Amino acid sequence: MCLTIQNQLTLLHDLLDEQMTLKSVSVNEYRQIKKLVQTMTTNKAIEEELQAILPEIYCYGIKGEQVSSLDDHIIDNEQNIRTWLQLIQQTKTNICDPSSQLKHLL
Repeated sequence: MCLTIQNQLTLLHDLLDEQMTLKSVSVNEYRQIKKLVQTMTTNKAIEEELQAILPEIYCYGIKGEQVSSLDDHIIDNEQNIRTWLQLIQQTKTNICDPSSQLKHLL
């Protein structure tokens, strides 16, 4: 199944948002985050600001697979996750609304 960039952003946002809300996660979710980020890094439609933080999100996924306390890993990264969620939402909005891309360029 091939996901559009909009689908990828929505899925990544949902995964991270659920972790913040539930303060719970499985190792498989970290793997899914890593896989999504790997795919997204090759997409030129993603804004530079989000592209710049994708390596951080990828690292978060790697560390999440290796930590002894998954819950503590989320808590330790709460502020980062909030920032990532804002950038993902902003990118989704800009992709859906071409006029916002023009405003961004001006």
